[in-house]
Amino acid sequence: KIKAETISTNDEASPPQSMGQCIQQAYLAVSVALDDKVRLMEIEFPPLPTDVLESAETSASDLARANTDLALSLAKMLVQKRDLNVAIMFPDTAELDRAIEDAGTDEPVPNISFNALRRSWITATSIEQKALAFFGKGEDVIQAIDDADIYICLTFSAQELPDLETLAIKKDPTKTLIMFNLKLETQRGDLGLPAFPPKDLQWRFLCRVKPIYYLRTRAYSLSMPTPPFVVNYQGAIFRQYPGKFQSLLDTGSGNYRAVAIDAQRPPLGTFKQQLTSALKLVDSDNKSQSFARTGYKAITWWEEDKDNKEQFNDWRF
Repeated sequence: KIKAETISTNDEASPPQSMGQCIQQAYLAVSVALDDKVRLMEIEFPPLPTDVLESAETSASDLARANTDLALSLAKMLVQKRDLNVAIMFPDTAELDRAIEDAGTDEPVPNISFNALRRSWITATSIEQKALAFFGKGEDVIQAIDDADIYICLTFSAQELPDLETLAIKKDPTKTLIMFNLKLETQRGDLGLPAFPPKDLQWRFLCRVKPIYYLRTRAYSLSMPTPPFVVNYQGAIFRQYPGKFQSLLDTGSGNYRAVAIDAQRPPLGTFKQQLTSALKLVDSDNKSQSFARTGYKAITWWEEDKDNKEQFNDWRF
């Protein structure tokens, strides 16, 4: 028999039940973080329902459009409630042109603009900048938006993350920057591979990005020597700043039960163990069987930081 175990009390925010609630919670998290002078923020949540995300018919363009619409909804709240000028940033003119084509304009709402972080070679002001922009090279083609109070950055790939570092650290080091649904957890795993930025990008820059609104779902399967032999279960890590990180077990029908609350973001291996332990399966405390399920290593290189290269720990809290 499977029985989910929960903690006795939980004063943290509940996970959203709709996309509208998700954006509302994200805004509240951003608002508190702004008051606390947090400058580099991460917002991460599924932009589409799970069945749509997993469908083979869902394209990268569909995801980009969904994220653009959601970022625009957040930007509208920041304009209306915080009186901010918001620059929604795309990595290049190709992504920008798609967004403008969908919206019909590069200023869909007063005080909100669509922009490309990398300057087009057509608008470059010198021959050198035109050459660099044409080949997608150099920091000179990265442009800050002078009248923006806050940046919302979306659809950036791992190869384009150094451009965000240039914007945040060199080009416009006083303004707030939100990394919106960039899947940083996945992109960190690509660092250090051929044709990708080095791992040092995590140690010096990505470690500074605070997850102020974070909803990451995970599904697992557990093999057992007795019936039902295979157990499928899933859950989520959820955090709405300034709250803590909640490890939530999916109990069905859109309901979640908190099984752990931590001030520090739990490693994914730890999160899986928390969910598995909460199921209260037979022999779940057997160390040898637990080792066989999880293996020797249950932590990623950026979570472990075995050589103490991490310059900031904001991404953990």
